[in-house]
Amino acid sequence: MSQTLPPSLAAYFIPPADSVGTFALLTGYSADYHFLNDTLEKFTQNIKSQRAFEGAASIAMMLDENHPQITAVDCPGLVHLASTQSVKNKFKLLHAKVGLLLFKHKNTEQQTIRLVVSTGNWTRQTLEDSLDLVWSIDYKVGQTQDEQVQVDIAKAYDFLKYTLGFFDEGLLTSKKVNNEPTITALRYQQFKDALGTVKRVKNVKPRFFDNRSQSLLSQIPELIRSHSTSSKRNYLCVGSGFYEGGDLVGQMPKAIAAIEKFLRESDLLTQQPGKDIFVNPLNCQAVATNTETIQKNGWCIRPAFDALYEGKNHVRSLHAKFIFSATESGNKCQSSWLYLGSGNITAPGLLNKATLHGGNLEAGILFSPKGLNWYGDPDPDLCISQKLPINWDNEKIIADTEQLSAGGDMPEHDEQYHAAPVSYFTISQSGSSECWLSSDEEGEHAYQVVSPENEVCEILNEKVFWAFSKPRQVLVRWQSNGSACSTYVPVFDEFGRLAATALPELEVDDAWSQLGAFPVLPCEWGDNDGDNKDGKTGLGGQTNNGSSSNSDYYLNQMMCLIEQIAQKQTHIKELDWPQWCHRLEQTFCQMANASSIQYFHQVSINPLSALKAKPFRPSFAEDTQSKAGLLYEQVLSKIEVTLGLTHLLQLGDEHE
Repeated sequence: MSQTLPPSLAAYFIPPADSVGTFALLTGYSADYHFLNDTLEKFTQNIKSQRAFEGAASIAMMLDENHPQITAVDCPGLVHLASTQSVKNKFKLLHAKVGLLLFKHKNTEQQTIRLVVSTGNWTRQTLEDSLDLVWSIDYKVGQTQDEQVQVDIAKAYDFLKYTLGFFDEGLLTSKKVNNEPTITALRYQQFKDALGTVKRVKNVKPRFFDNRSQSLLSQIPELIRSHSTSSKRNYLCVGSGFYEGGDLVGQMPKAIAAIEKFLRESDLLTQQPGKDIFVNPLNCQAVATNTETIQKNGWCIRPAFDALYEGKNHVRSLHAKFIFSATESGNKCQSSWLYLGSGNITAPGLLNKATLHGGNLEAGILFSPKGLNWYGDPDPDLCISQKLPINWDNEKIIADTEQLSAGGDMPEHDEQYHAAPVSYFTISQSGSSECWLSSDEEGEHAYQVVSPENEVCEILNEKVFWAFSKPRQVLVRWQSNGSACSTYVPVFDEFGRLAATALPELEVDDAWSQLGAFPVLPCEWGDNDGDNKDGKTGLGGQTNNGSSSNSDYYLNQMMCLIEQIAQKQTHIKELDWPQWCHRLEQTFCQMANASSIQYFHQVSINPLSALKAKPFRPSFAEDTQSKAGLLYEQVLSKIEVTLGLTHLLQLGDEHE
């Protein structure tokens, strides 16, 4: 019988059927742009160049403050939030690996929230070289029958909101020059609105837990009783990418001994259970230096088992952190429970609550796996070795210290990424080769903006003069507690696009490819990264080489576009309306120099005025009595000003 192999961590970003990712909030110890570009492509269904052209964040990430910055230029669609100084007073490391992902159905307003709890980091190494575990659940917003799932998600959201308090949220609440929210801010608000509907049901205990107020281990017995049974199990195993280091010799590793003691005292473990420690033999710290003591205490040391690469040349290192316990009854794993999460089998990871000198900020999940077998017969897919990196091949028991290596301690990053006095800049005025950058934030500290020529830019009336072409990001320097700091700060353009590539000019025939593909992006977006020398998109639109039928051509061309827009927008869901208005504004402004627009100037007619008619608008935006209708008319007015159409004849019944 064929065996089903688990998906990679990146696969958990793939949307449900007929859906697309809206926004995700992640926390972790480390990440890299290789992994994130891959997951963003899966999540948004847009390649890197498309995301750079769109200029909107779909993932916001919180990492340990010592992790170097990952910019939106290197990873379009990502906001790597900068930590504030307050994080230094709360915990040693930000180590929890948790994600909440929001998806939206392409044809309906159905939204899905996905909770992902990982033992691995958001890195390429996790995909290629690490042996890790992932747990995930989905919740369709509005469905009330699954209370447990809602409680788990609500608890995880509480944790992420707490963690977010140590980071600069400015980019997530960003405003355009006219004080309207950017698409990034709109997506984040949709995310918060969706999470705000998730119920916190009394008397239903979440399976998700963290160590803000108590150590992970101290919470495990109660979680076992709530989500499995109160019976004593006769098997226990632990696995970890890191165990205790230091000079511990001739003693039981503290965290391993504490797990056994705590479970036995809680009447959840028999007096003589089977006990296994699964390790990476080349890097298992105190386990390697205390083999004899561990064995005398009844534990077997085993190498981690990799079902994916068993018998092959590729070897992945154990990085997963887990505790598994069950009762062996024939081939069935009875009364089983499993902890997996970020906390290593160490004091900072498992035994201590999050404090500056005691514990990292950790999170995990404890649940009861159902239907597992100890062995592969009759169904290999139900064998526990297909779910966890464990097996019981006695020939591989490690009985000799020489077979193990302590390895090194957990690697730490050298850099620090702290919030600059300003979260972002917005292009407020621009010319052909220069612009002004402004910020609506009042920084507590003075800062400098550094030019590409490594010179300090002039700041006049709180605006930065940038004597170069429009930037996607700028280098900011400042002083903090006597130390020199610097970081890249992203720039929003006039349309609220984040660190985006240049907008090309459009002809009317090109416009529909951008509008018709909504809410996704047309496949042509960003294919040339905005580097066209002639400023045209080359989206396949037709042009007219100037004939006697020019007037009919331009009239038909524009009216056809207006009709297509009307037909499209009357069917757009209210949830997508703000982003539709954003794309409408951007697309028409890209047509400022289009031949058809110039034709309507000549005949003194404003073709956009037809879009104000009620039959051309969805029912929820028919007039300015609704927020959606007011936004729509404001957008149309801005387009008319940009295209110079305000003084021209308005189309409509009142002008007939």
